[in-house]
Amino acid sequence: MPLDIPAEDGVYIYTGNHYERIYPNGPFVPQKDGVYMIYFRNRECPGCKAFDRLWSFFAENFKRDFGTLAIVQCKNFFYDCYSQDAADTFIFYLVLATPQVVVVIVENGIPIYIEREMLFENLKDLEDFVYGVHERRKLAEEKTEQEEEVEGLYIDFSKRNWKEVVKQLKELIFEGKNIRELCNEKGCKIVIE
Repeated sequence: MPLDIPAEDGVYIYTGNHYERIYPNGPFVPQKDGVYMIYFRNRECPGCKAFDRLWSFFAENFKRDFGTLAIVQCKNFFYDCYSQDAADTFIFYLVLATPQVVVVIVENGIPIYIEREMLFENLKDLEDFVYGVHERRKLAEEKTEQEEEVEGLYIDFSKRNWKEVVKQLKELIFEGKNIRELCNEKGCKIVIE
């Protein structure tokens, strides 16, 4: 039997047999080092409802020593959400389409690698995406070392003022700016072009 998805908007951590709601007082940015798989879903999203079963099977068989599973849920993205923490988390990770799985690697309390994917046809695709994150990170870091610095404005994650980052990102989203993450072994930055 697939694991039940939480019914209310919020941020939830999978404990091994159920989802426990947490209250990060802003966006969910893990402070403990490790790998975090975050499933972003909207309650009114037909694609999310279809993906729920696949995610639940994945969660039930997840290798707990690999990392932590979480769900961030709103009614309809950050602009129609009964949890400010969840809305802030959607903005922080630039989630503007669902269902979406974001893998975050945290070192020294700072996200140093963020990767996302939306289209999973089967359980193997989801497992390959999650369990292959370390290899893809290594390839991305090698590629980044060969590239020059990207021009544009930056929001630096190392300052750790997550609420301020969310505020800046929300303003930029509404201004229609092109925003993306740029991560390397030193940490992640948001590039505004």
